[in-house]
Amino acid sequence: MHSGSVSRGLAMTLVVGVAAGCSSSPSRQRPGPPTMADVATAIGAAPLLHWAGSWRAYGQSMTLDLRAMGDGDAVGTLTDHGDRAQVLVVDGTKVMLKGGKAYWRHGGTPAADVARFAGHWVDEDGSVWGARLGGLSPRALSKTIKSDNQTGASDSPAILPWTPAPATAATPRPTPSGVPSGALRFTVDQSISSLGEGTFWASGASPHGLLAYSGVGLPGDDENDTSVKRTTLSVRAGGADDAHAAYTELTAQVRTLPETMAVQDGLASHFEVDKVDLPPHCRSGGCRVKVTGHNAETARRTVRATVTVFLYGSKSMSGGGGKKVAACHVRMPPATHDKTVHGSCDMTDPRIDRYWDSVPGPFLKIAYWNETHAVSGLGEEESLDPAALATELTARTP
Repeated sequence: MHSGSVSRGLAMTLVVGVAAGCSSSPSRQRPGPPTMADVATAIGAAPLLHWAGSWRAYGQSMTLDLRAMGDGDAVGTLTDHGDRAQVLVVDGTKVMLKGGKAYWRHGGTPAADVARFAGHWVDEDGSVWGARLGGLSPRALSKTIKSDNQTGASDSPAILPWTPAPATAATPRPTPSGVPSGALRFTVDQSISSLGEGTFWASGASPHGLLAYSGVGLPGDDENDTSVKRTTLSVRAGGADDAHAAYTELTAQVRTLPETMAVQDGLASHFEVDKVDLPPHCRSGGCRVKVTGHNAETARRTVRATVTVFLYGSKSMSGGGGKKVAACHVRMPPATHDKTVHGSCDMTDPRIDRYWDSVPGPFLKIAYWNETHAVSGLGEEESLDPAALATELTARTP
């Protein structure tokens, strides 16, 4: 990706072509060929975009049927190996999914999470299988294309004066089914654009609405998640009645959401251990370990963590290292945002006593205990206000 002004030379290359089979020029309201700016304007003006297609991520093939509205709202379904889940998107970042056990068993989901997630709404933490579905909404996608997000408006593919390619120019990717002959083709090179590498197909007739997309990632997703590959999507613009129906369905679903929702893919870094206290004398069954930690997540979430403490015995005053003699697991209490919590566990491994017996004596026996620890078994929960979200969506309904 390069940035810079137009005076230093064209910072991006747009390949615009007309699909084979049509030699006439599309109707235009101004001289010169249509640009991606025209397509972005048409995208932003649509009350609804209905997407259908598939992509691959982490070795899984995902099929999408999604109605996207406004600036980050959407409702639809996601299918993995024939097993379907419902998807809701609000404000672009609140992505929620509800599927059964069969859906959650795909992709290596741990058995404990399958049981926890199945049949319940789950917070997908902004994306599903690497795809940020909120970016498919009309205004969000239009703004991303027009600004090219990272490189700045001066280098935007919607602003630079792209030159149409000859009608005989090679198509870098297969044309998605349903794209008519005469459709315009706009290809973006990821090496010179923050947009993902892909091809947009648009209507040759004014207002040049978007028809399809194929590429490495999803259209408009400037995160460029390299796990998302082989995307092929068709899209149909819907009117105000379509958007009204979609918003009505989305709002009704949001009203049914729980006030607390499990979050998929919680990170160990969201819980931090502040200190581990060891007793000065340890014996098997008489060695209680105390752990203090806090929720380090910036979002307002409740974090549940398990801390595993490993106990080492050493005969050196310098401490550190030594021989591992025991381990125990501390299930920390739920920690709300910025809250400190405390937990403990008892070391009961007979190796503790055997290590103590190995310490030279008999008049003065001294063993030095130290520890290492690891955070695992993390679960996060997101707090929601379904009624407030539903009220916001109702206000947006055309």
